[in-house]
Amino acid sequence: MKKAKKLEHHHIFCIVSIIVLIVSYAVYLLCIGGSYKVYFHSVGEPNMDTIKVELSDENIVKIKDIHIETFHDMLNEVVIETESIGSGNVTLNVKYQTDYEDRTREFKTSLHVTKFGLIYDMVFDSFNGLWAVEVLIDLIMVVIVITFGISANQKEKNGDFSYSMVTLGGIIFFLTVNVLSSAYNILGDWQYRNLIYVDTILNTYCEINFEFVAITIIPFMFFTLALSISNIQLVRHEGFRIQNLLGFLLGFAAISGIVVIYILGKGGENADSETGYYIFTVIKAAVALVFSYLECMLISTVFCAIASTRYKIKQPMDYIIILGCAIRSDGTPTPILRGRIDRALKFEHEQYEKFNKHAKFVPSGGQGSDEVISEAESMKRYLMEQGIPENQILKEDKSVNTYQNMAFSKKVIESDTENISDVNIAFSTTNYHVFRGYTLAQKLGMTVKGLSAKTKLYFFPNAFLREFIGLLWEQKKKHIIFLVPCIAFLVALYLIIQY
Repeated sequence: MKKAKKLEHHHIFCIVSIIVLIVSYAVYLLCIGGSYKVYFHSVGEPNMDTIKVELSDENIVKIKDIHIETFHDMLNEVVIETESIGSGNVTLNVKYQTDYEDRTREFKTSLHVTKFGLIYDMVFDSFNGLWAVEVLIDLIMVVIVITFGISANQKEKNGDFSYSMVTLGGIIFFLTVNVLSSAYNILGDWQYRNLIYVDTILNTYCEINFEFVAITIIPFMFFTLALSISNIQLVRHEGFRIQNLLGFLLGFAAISGIVVIYILGKGGENADSETGYYIFTVIKAAVALVFSYLECMLISTVFCAIASTRYKIKQPMDYIIILGCAIRSDGTPTPILRGRIDRALKFEHEQYEKFNKHAKFVPSGGQGSDEVISEAESMKRYLMEQGIPENQILKEDKSVNTYQNMAFSKKVIESDTENISDVNIAFSTTNYHVFRGYTLAQKLGMTVKGLSAKTKLYFFPNAFLREFIGLLWEQKKKHIIFLVPCIAFLVALYLIIQY
């Protein structure tokens, strides 16, 4: 039976903080929710002497004050301040005259008072303190960003490069974009906070991710163009395979997503009804949200992959796995493979000088149909040519891919030591391949540290995309768990507005 993971201090901080924020907001609503200002927009200046207010039931709501507020010296609002004294539904009817065409104006709204005394405007979908919902959501996102930031920082320090780390980074970036945009809107509209309705919040969160997509579209398209160019180089050197065309596929997916968002936006503008407008708006918002989320995940993948190549191993290693790749027709290592071996040799020499401790090499790779010897044997011969004694080399010559490199090398190390969890293991591979090594080792339950060997730049972009696709697949449940509530929030706002 699997033991439950112990919650760390920052996780407890996150849970407690979110609970405190929600409870604080609930208490805040109980304190102020019993009062509510109804705003009626007026064309022209209202005549205070002509304002008449009628309530369908004076045992539910009472009128506290009637006055006029002017915004920007041009927008007049008739303000009716109400206070709850019971519970139930009540209709509020207002009549008054203005100096504009000397006409009598009439407005009506329906108020629902809950058992807790909260007054909810059923026509405008608003209540006192609704503006603070955005603040509450932003604060919760800030708490999550801080918590995930601490977790990501710990993983980076420990050299724990995995899909979980990428997911953390992507969510941090995604939430930060949303918080900054929302905070900007709140500060810009602060003087109108009492005029915020549910559809105001809906439009805010609908536009945030759409704006993010719009802002990043030019650099993103340049990025996909660079990927496509690198794919041309990759196809020339590595052959025509689907995994070498990921840049073209990303560009096609990006353009398709932008076209869909544009079509949905036009559909909302041309909708024949308010319901149609909101349906298009919510669908567009959901598509933009997913699009921007995936952008953030791709950015996080790039950062994590680069960070994995720059990680400095601080402790001596007991074993160094060298991940294999194709060898020359004469059985000698190709430049890429030699780079991996040389990186392992360099680390081992530095380790011996610093800690006076040798590491055993585990060259890993089987024999392909077009290879005269196994990749492991080719690496072993090269190591011995560099002065490494044979008893310091543990050959693994059965694997045919990177996953098997790791899995079979693990078995070799297990047969050479009493307890694999008591030894330190590194692996050496080309820089674009390091993050891949970490993720595969994690699947096998191995704790490893990566050594990065330099290679051509055109390998990198495709590697990022491959890991990005791997991230989406491996962490699909986490992505769904995060995205579904976000989309459900938008749908809930739409349902409140409509019904």
